[in-house]
Amino acid sequence: MRSTFYVMLFSAVTGMAQVGQGPNLYSREKEVALGASLAQQVGGATTPLDNPAALEFVQRLGAKIAAQLPEPRFTYTFAVIAGDQNNSLHEPLSLPGGYVFVPASLFLAAQNEAEFAGMLAHAMAHVAARHGTRAASRGEMFQLATIPLIFYGGWTGYGVRQASATAIPMTFARFQREYEQEADAMAVKLMSAAGYDPLALVRYFGRVWPNNAADVDSRDARIGAMDRAIQQLAPVTSTDEFLGIQEQVRAASKN
Repeated sequence: MRSTFYVMLFSAVTGMAQVGQGPNLYSREKEVALGASLAQQVGGATTPLDNPAALEFVQRLGAKIAAQLPEPRFTYTFAVIAGDQNNSLHEPLSLPGGYVFVPASLFLAAQNEAEFAGMLAHAMAHVAARHGTRAASRGEMFQLATIPLIFYGGWTGYGVRQASATAIPMTFARFQREYEQEADAMAVKLMSAAGYDPLALVRYFGRVWPNNAADVDSRDARIGAMDRAIQQLAPVTSTDEFLGIQEQVRAASKN
């Protein structure tokens, strides 16, 4: 089932103190309303995962990460959905205003809580920096007809599929790489502040990223940028709770 969505694009984040700064024609209230409308459409096009423990885990982890963000913050709303969103990185779908849809496949792909936290922090970083509405204010939106193809893979997945039949504006391909690297840099800072080893996100990318030549170039560029952004390490956190929920999600995904 397809729905038509507005597109999110991601702009520069140079540091935690500058999150969300830059020209933006959307008030925060209007941004939240836009996100709520898009979330309703995504909710109608996806299937919730019937596992309260997984959702409660994501909500608590999301609150822990959000607490590391500077004010003002959005109120984050999380959902766990079945499927992998056609994205080899199992990237959560983040919408303007704080709506985040986490695919069940991320529970299965992550080897520990730190890896899972890194991917969730990456999605939340796009929201916190108001990338979608800042890009819209600069007139960098795609035509609506292309949006379903993008949303169901996340922006990383869209970059990976650049060889598809979909026409991709050259300006987007260039900005997309910059936006993702800067969201990665913000994610490792959030991870470290929350007590997770930021190198876990590097390990996750290196393990799950597709191995064809074009994708390896993009992967290596992002991993290199993350390595440069990591200033200090925190202990890796892998809890029995996460591993237990992972088993529940694996069983539910087989049904």
